[in-house]
Amino acid sequence: MRALSIIPLLAGLAACVPMSDSNETMLTGTVTYRERIALPPDSRVIVTISDVSLMDAPSVTIAQNQITTAGQQVPISFAVSYDRARIQPGRTYAVSARILDKRGQLAWITDTRNPLPPPGQSIELWLVQARR
Repeated sequence: MRALSIIPLLAGLAACVPMSDSNETMLTGTVTYRERIALPPDSRVIVTISDVSLMDAPSVTIAQNQITTAGQQVPISFAVSYDRARIQPGRTYAVSARILDKRGQLAWITDTRNPLPPPGQSIELWLVQARR
């Protein structure tokens, strides 16, 4: 009988625990390139998820993550957290990446459209060297 009197207390306590945001999704993958060129130690990798539905308008950034390489070389793993509620049916979403040197100059960039994969699937982004 005493155990039954604790049940309402436990139910009330459970209501106070914050629920995780079920719309939050993680895109994982790698950024790489074919050339055998070392990245400078303080390079930054920027991975962006964008709504690219409109051809005559700038893309809209849905989420972005920036990674300092700290001497790491390609392939470089990344994770970008995004709100799945911002992904609407009938629209087109793409994933892009770029690598900036320590001065902020563009060194590498994706040059092809990479569709946003379904939740739970990873992506490999191939970059090309930026022309200066």
